[in-house]
Order: sequence, then structure tokens, then C-alpha cells
Amino acid sequence: MAALPPQPPGSQPPQPPGASPPSVSPPSGPPVSPPQSPYPGGAYTGQMPTVPYSAQPPAPVRVKVHKRTFFLTLAQIIIIVKAILTILIGLGIGAIGVYILIAGHAAIANIPGYNSYQTQFGNSFVNAAAYIFIVIAFVPLVIGIIDIILGVVVGRPSNVARWIIIVLDVLSIIVALADFGRVNTSSGTLFLVIYLALQLIVLYALLLDPPTRRNFAGTAV
Repeated sequence: MAALPPQPPGSQPPQPPGASPPSVSPPSGPPVSPPQSPYPGGAYTGQMPTVPYSAQPPAPVRVKVHKRTFFLTLAQIIIIVKAILTILIGLGIGAIGVYILIAGHAAIANIPGYNSYQTQFGNSFVNAAAYIFIVIAFVPLVIGIIDIILGVVVGRPSNVARWIIIVLDVLSIIVALADFGRVNTSSGTLFLVIYLALQLIVLYALLLDPPTRRNFAGTAV
């Protein structure tokens, strides 16, 4: 009998030729069921049925609606007309200054106290008076131009222009009320009353009128 080759440690010796293999007994215990698939019907991920996609309706987009109102139009007319008058006043004051520069002493010789000023300041008094009128003319000119711009832009409508006009309007009303104590003529009082009435109309139109407020909010009907 030939010698068997060496076997690795822990392995069973080889069976001689003609010997039957040892029988393996089944494991004891209850039968184990096969693992269940986590998907319905035992399908894998690639075999899952396609779920129909239900399209969601798009969210409605809110559109702002602007509609010109009666009081907004009236406020614009008042603002623009007042601005034009202010510009004309500025141009008139500037024209006086230019006339004094051109005409010289003859332009202001009839002003009370001219001789005393002429004696005190000499010829420079005439030039100084002309430049004073020209510089003063810039104030109403700038105010009138700003008012025209605001009066046009507020009708788009523009909330920024609206609130700027409201603040300026309130300040103008306060100044006009303070001027009542310094006016001593009936014509001056009448002018202040008309001016205050126009300013109050603009203030009501842009601040309190319900349709105009809805127009600026974009919810006009």
C-alpha cells in the first residue's frame, strides 16, 4: 500500500479507494423561510411598477391692478399747476436781477433808502442787489422743477413719489398755518386760505382717499 501524501493541519484524512463518503445529517430545528423582499410582490428596485405622476396646477400669479382715480388726477393737476406758477415766480425774480445788472443805478434809484445805501456801499451796491435777486430766484426754480417731476411720477403710480409729496405737503401746511399770524392784509389771508385748501385736497387724495390707496396698493377694482 502506497503512502498517503501529507495533509494540511486540521483537514480530515482522505478516504481509501472504494469507501463511501460519510453521510451528512440535516440541521436540526424548525425550517427557515427564505428572506422576504421589501417590495410588494417580491419585485426588486428595477422591477417596481411605474407610478403615474399627477401634474400639479401652477400657483396663480397675483397681478397688480392700477386704475387712475379722480382724486389722483386732481392732485396731479394741483401739483403741476402750482409747480409751474412757482417756476414763473422764480423766473420773474431772476429777471429782476438781470434787469438791475443791465440798467444799473436807474433800475433801483426809486427804492426807498437808495441814497443812503449808495453812499455807504458805492457802486457795488447795485451789483450786490442784482446778484441777490438772481440767487433768490434759484430757490423757487428748484422747488418748481422738483414738484413737476413728483407730480408726473406719482401718476404711474409711484409710492416713493407719493410719500415724498405727502411729507412736503404736511410741512407746507404747517408753514402756511404759521403765516396766518403774520399776514395783515385781506388779500394775503385769501391767498393763504386758497393755498391751504389746495394742499389739503392733495393730502386727502394721496393719503386718505380709499380708491387712490387701492390704486397704489395694486388692488384697484
